[in-house]
Amino acid sequence: MGEELEIRCVEVGMFQGNCYLVKCNKAGHGVIIDPGDEPDRIRQEVRNMKLEPEAILLTHGHIDHANAAGALRKAFRCRVVCHPSDSEMLSGEEPTLWGLQRNPCTVDQEIADGETIAVGDQRFKVIHTPGHTKGSVCYMVDSILFSGDTLFSGSIGRTDLPGGSDREMSRTLKTRIATLDVNTVVHPGHGPSTTIEHEKQSNPFL
Repeated sequence: MGEELEIRCVEVGMFQGNCYLVKCNKAGHGVIIDPGDEPDRIRQEVRNMKLEPEAILLTHGHIDHANAAGALRKAFRCRVVCHPSDSEMLSGEEPTLWGLQRNPCTVDQEIADGETIAVGDQRFKVIHTPGHTKGSVCYMVDSILFSGDTLFSGSIGRTDLPGGSDREMSRTLKTRIATLDVNTVVHPGHGPSTTIEHEKQSNPFL
């Protein structure tokens, strides 16, 4: 068990995406999760928090979760982590879903289901959760889940976009999400935080 996490949520961009700044130890080592927009604002919050980012963890490749990753990678000289099924989205060669400008970003580390990412005294476990995109993942650390667009408070991510799948999302929810400990705290890609217990009681998709 590592030191207690310090987590700050910064809501960014026109899609109001949740970017999470996570400090993993007293020395300030930590990660940035899903920086979708407003890199200057995120950079200032990182400094205010006295965070030393070792990695940028992406739950998936959509522009509203990854568009500031390149600028922050350069600013903090830290690695960008993404599942290989979504990493091509970050190249800037594919058109974006909403016709918005994609800021290309290099993926430094491609991850697989069950892999762990060591940061400070903590271990972030990768849970592959296809459905919203082919390469969607959640990151579990201690009893906390960063769920991206897989699970929201009262809802789930869309499956009607390129790479989405109703069948894969259903399997993900049944085998990867509903099986988690009910006391797991969930920090989603949009909207308020919740718990697995609350979602199993009230979320119609679970």
